[in-house]
Amino acid sequence: MKLVIIAAGHGSRLRSVSHDMNKTLLTIHGKRLIDILLNNAVKCGLQDVVIITGYQNQVLMQALDNHSHNLKLTFIHNPDWQQPNGISVLAAKPAIPKEEEYMISMSDHFYSAKLMEKIKNSSLGNNIANVGLDFRIEKIFDLEDGMKVKTLETKEGLKVKKMDKKLLNYDAIDCGVFKCRYNFFQSLVIAKDKLKGSLSDACNVLINDEKMGGVDIGEEFWLDVDTPESVQYLQSINIEWNNND
Repeated sequence: MKLVIIAAGHGSRLRSVSHDMNKTLLTIHGKRLIDILLNNAVKCGLQDVVIITGYQNQVLMQALDNHSHNLKLTFIHNPDWQQPNGISVLAAKPAIPKEEEYMISMSDHFYSAKLMEKIKNSSLGNNIANVGLDFRIEKIFDLEDGMKVKTLETKEGLKVKKMDKKLLNYDAIDCGVFKCRYNFFQSLVIAKDKLKGSLSDACNVLINDEKMGGVDIGEEFWLDVDTPESVQYLQSINIEWNNND
């Protein structure tokens, strides 16, 4: 199983702390975000990682040129990196075998290997994609900016019924980690052609077909690191599992 990491964006809201460098190279608790993510992949037995680059792609590639992770890294540059993030996921299509399931992760999300493992080990069943979901609404750091999700428990498992940042009636937040079948790329193409082309647009294509599943992440910690406030918060708390890396 391959892991696709979306590392193409600029992270303009982080400019005051990133000083315009690629946001995946931000250091949290002494480690770069991208290294924490790659270390999670190793712990989960993922050995093949596809990194979609965009902003400062050469800087990111050079930063990982002598990486210490026991991983095969493939870099794919998305020249349209300023477009919605689904375009970056679509750029990974040539690197994914048709018969294999694969994972997708945002590069600026901080989370544990246990969270990644929960998504990896989830059963897709009749779904084309599963997404990790946090039902602890009261603990979400920046709820206003979170991707809100409405779910339904069915005989086939947890289904995502709605997904939108502006949802008023929701019970979970998308944590940015996915497990997919190859034909998720078809949903991305539809999202690109008929909608704005974001990853959430592609998920909504699946929702309409009742092919979008959810995975409860339980008590696992995660944080979308996309503002100076989120960086400050993350640096201020003790992440016990991080000390065991």
